[in-house]
Amino acid sequence: MAGGLTQRQQKLVHEAEQLLHEARNNPDFAEMMKGRGYGEESWAHGEALVATMKAGGRAFERAQSEKFKATNIVMKQREKIWAHSSTLSQSCVSLFQGQTDFLNALGLHARRKDGNGGSDISKPNKTGKIEQVLNWQRNLFEVAQNHTEIASVLSTNGFPPDLLAQNLASVEAMARAEYVQEQTKKFSTQRRAERDDSYKLLRMWLRCAQRIAKLAKKDRDDGGVLG
Repeated sequence: MAGGLTQRQQKLVHEAEQLLHEARNNPDFAEMMKGRGYGEESWAHGEALVATMKAGGRAFERAQSEKFKATNIVMKQREKIWAHSSTLSQSCVSLFQGQTDFLNALGLHARRKDGNGGSDISKPNKTGKIEQVLNWQRNLFEVAQNHTEIASVLSTNGFPPDLLAQNLASVEAMARAEYVQEQTKKFSTQRRAERDDSYKLLRMWLRCAQRIAKLAKKDRDDGGVLG
């Protein structure tokens, strides 16, 4: 998609530029079209529509690039943070086995869905909704860092306070990156709509001009309009 335009849009721009080139460089054609109401104002309008179409394509291309960058950042951060939160959760399940109060506070304990009154280890899926995963990770690292008894055990089992603080900061950074990603998605969608709207306007103008040019050339070749 060169310049942010689809193949169909590129083809339309090329056709419009050909017509405008003829209007600007072929006096006979320009005079013939002038007799049909296509003068300087008409050609200037066509040139403006082409310029808008091209600018819209470039704007969409830039928006797409920003969206892809934001998406890549989120994917990398999400993978990294998941590795840390998954390791911490597995360690907590082992270290606090049977201590349901601790596991519940860490977000690792929930009632079973079968309704038998029992409970089980619980955590969101890696590919779950980003908001749900972030909330769970935020709570996991906050409790692990701030719950005195839990933090005391974890500090001697591979999760010192500084590391937990870094992990929590990474979760907040991930939340900000996810917000940026959503904004770039919206911006890209908006730029696509603007580009497509400009395409419709250019197509409408061009098709009308092409029809008139075709008829004018036919009349000229036939010796003029019949009286």
